[in-house]
Amino acid sequence: MGNGPCTAGGAPTGTTTEYEEGIDIDQTKLNGGAPGAGLSDGGVNSIDSKRLVRDPAAGCAPVWPWNFVRTNTIFSVIHAAGGYTAWSDKHPAYSAVAGRNPDGSAALNDFYGPEINSNVIPLPGVTSPTGISCSTVPDPTSDVTAWTNSFQNIQCYDTLKVNAILNEIEGKTHDGKKAQVPAIFGMNFQAVSVGQKLVEKSNSTTGGYVDGAGTPTAALLSELQFVDDSIGEMVTKIKDRGLYESTLIVITAKHGQNPIDPHFYNPILNTGTSPATLLSNANLIPYSESTNNPTGIGPTEDDISLLWLKNPSETETAVGLLEDNISQAGIGQIFYGPSLSLNYNVPGLPPNDPRTPDIIVTPNVGVVYTGSTKKLEEHGGFAHDDTNVILLVSNPGLIPHTVYSGVGTNQIAPTILKALGLDPRKLDGVRLEGTATLPN
Repeated sequence: MGNGPCTAGGAPTGTTTEYEEGIDIDQTKLNGGAPGAGLSDGGVNSIDSKRLVRDPAAGCAPVWPWNFVRTNTIFSVIHAAGGYTAWSDKHPAYSAVAGRNPDGSAALNDFYGPEINSNVIPLPGVTSPTGISCSTVPDPTSDVTAWTNSFQNIQCYDTLKVNAILNEIEGKTHDGKKAQVPAIFGMNFQAVSVGQKLVEKSNSTTGGYVDGAGTPTAALLSELQFVDDSIGEMVTKIKDRGLYESTLIVITAKHGQNPIDPHFYNPILNTGTSPATLLSNANLIPYSESTNNPTGIGPTEDDISLLWLKNPSETETAVGLLEDNISQAGIGQIFYGPSLSLNYNVPGLPPNDPRTPDIIVTPNVGVVYTGSTKKLEEHGGFAHDDTNVILLVSNPGLIPHTVYSGVGTNQIAPTILKALGLDPRKLDGVRLEGTATLPN
């Protein structure tokens, strides 16, 4: 990440970007440090523009999260058609979900993003749908430097966003000001993710699954019940407002967690190494992402390894080093060159695409590039457990049934546009990739 030297009108020199809690004014605060904001009112005003990269072609203006997105989004299509749009997520930086309007502005009328990696604090007057009082920290013995470190505290955090949705259903903004019911709105739950992968040592509680059949532990089951109760509150409010018949409800996930079967979990840094470590030690990785840099943003490795090299011409050398250490790094498959370009733009400097990794390494099932004992699973990769998620589409006018044909979450956006009477082909992604709406 950087906001280093920038010459207006000059050629881009390239830099590392970071769009998560690192661009907050103050990530230790739930409101992200937004000036004059309420205790929990995080959002776009929580972003420190001085921490953003600059665009020489735009007079060195900061590149806001929504500017970084190259295509339009469902929010920008609906916004352009005159619709009121809203979304709640876990970082102020995730305002990127809005995409951009043609003038470069964000396409969300109401974005709410309390910082999830902030210090846990009491939330006066907040009670979770499962009855947990958040007026005091429910789990004070846990690591309170982030809401994701506790099975109970994360429910208080998610309840803030649930309450935002309830306000929006009533025709208010997320914080209760008069507005209108959005044409599209929703939120991201973190409770299930925490329930799937957390090991909370302070109270000897382990989440995740019991077996390969996906039987949830008691900790995970409590998170699922919380989400179920939360959605129940939303549906009740929608019914009370007389909006049930005209509302399409979609429940899905942006990713799963890997591995579901705990017997496969292998935090390989305890016994071996990672692709980024190998290439860092060989001085093939930029120092900002090197594992040898204690203050850098670090490599992009979870249950996958995405590798950008200092010099793409050294790709063959880097791959050879990885191939010589397959067992030590738990490597399952290496994508580079033509095999990588089947699914992504060709990597490298323009006219190629510097956002594409030079090398992608998928590990063996269950291998996670960590040595941490605080987690049971991770995500980000191509594993089956990563990429297969729930998808429920509900409306009183739909006859309940199961669709057995293969579908993808990228089909949700064009389906929503169709339901709203808008042309799905207004989405850049639909035109570029030929994405269909969901069947039936």
